[in-house]
Amino acid sequence: MMSNKPFPFDTDAMPGMRIASPDASLATRPNERARRFDAAMRLMEDGRWCQAFTRLAALADTGHPLAARIALLFVRRGALLFGGNFSASAQQRACWQRASE
Repeated sequence: MMSNKPFPFDTDAMPGMRIASPDASLATRPNERARRFDAAMRLMEDGRWCQAFTRLAALADTGHPLAARIALLFVRRGALLFGGNFSASAQQRACWQRASE
């Protein structure tokens, strides 16, 4: 269920922030990836878009297919759907596109 709360401007993850370096070891730990994805989905359910995007982008950077799709959605349609601008480098977007196919 989606929250009716207004767009939260989280101080630790603002739109347009550069995504941190991916945790390479995360790609080899499927249970940890699943736990982090679930946490990102809970943030989305709570309407905490900035934090959700930051976590999804980190997962997408490790090749998580569904996180990559959702992160691309944030970048492409964030203003319309989430009320903010979310950015990623061209290299990240290309990586996420490959992971999501």
